[in-house]
Amino acid sequence: MTSPDNIQHGGGPASGSGDGGNQAPRLLIIEDESLQRGLISRIGSAAGFVPIVSRSLDEAAAQLQESSFDCITLDLSLGGEHGMTDGLRLLEKLQCKTPIIIVSGATSTQLQLTSSIGKSLKLNVCETISKPLDPSALRAALAKVKTKLRG
Repeated sequence: MTSPDNIQHGGGPASGSGDGGNQAPRLLIIEDESLQRGLISRIGSAAGFVPIVSRSLDEAAAQLQESSFDCITLDLSLGGEHGMTDGLRLLEKLQCKTPIIIVSGATSTQLQLTSSIGKSLKLNVCETISKPLDPSALRAALAKVKTKLRG
């Protein structure tokens, strides 16, 4: 079993991760809660992704500037550190085209609104999942992303 402390935290630039080569697709997990990071990481690993965690938007920005990712999971609140759309605005600023799965304790109305905002910012928000996290919903969302990566 992978503990949150055994999960990769960034790394060097990734080249062509998701291009059908031997390299497993990379999943950036932007989540401040240790238990949620661990759960998302285990599900991502089981789905064939290499999980890379970020505990804050600042850390995520640095990772996104130095590496490429095939999918991103984004918590909207990050412990109240930022507003609900700050993560989306960061991804817009970085011109991120990576598929984004929003995983948040926000209400369903807030999730729908945030997804719409993300799409209006021309981000690739492909799924929203409420907390407490339903592992089968995340597995299904990651499977869809992986299928699109193949082709």
